Amino acid sequence: PAERRADREFAGLLRAADETFDVVTLEAGSPLVGVPVGALELTVVAIRAAGGGVDAIPPRSRVLADADTVYVVASPTALRRLDAAAAALD
Repeated sequence: PAERRADREFAGLLRAADETFDVVTLEAGSPLVGVPVGALELTVVAIRAAGGGVDAIPPRSRVLADADTVYVVASPTALRRLDAAAAALD
């Protein structure tokens, strides 16, 4: 592009990286509910709480709650594990 923009630069970096971006919403009863962000083996970019507030670059001590929407950057394998863990336990 003729013009340098942060969103285009970010997208370009993601295309070239071994990691990628995903968005996951935690279901009630997910084993991730109550887990601090720092315990996850991936990079949490932001969390949108059920009430609508957004916590950009949340602290490692931020505890996940049901209905949180988590924006992450990680390897495809880690993202598949996160998707599975976000679902409620039967």
